Amino acid sequence: MVYLLLKQPTKNINSWRESFDRFLEYRKIGGELSCKIYQTPRKKNELIVLSEWRSMDDVTEFLESQSFEMIKELEVNEPLTIKLLNKQGISKYIKQLH
Repeated sequence: MVYLLLKQPTKNINSWRESFDRFLEYRKIGGELSCKIYQTPRKKNELIVLSEWRSMDDVTEFLESQSFEMIKELEVNEPLTIKLLNKQGISKYIKQLH
């Protein structure tokens, strides 16, 4: 499993959500397994999106897609932050700590 973490400033959370949801079917077909959206407490117009993907290839293809380019256009003055997280690597690290 691979996780995609996005930190995205928005002008309007409701219109952002409506636009983001338009890409739901494409994300699911592309390999997205789940998606959670969080609002940061200090910056009400900053969102954290954490989505789980089948594979690194699937999420990479999504990040290079025209749909993702449209999602990036929903940002405001600050750039979109993108992080890829590998669950297997995290699990191995946690086991080593115990």
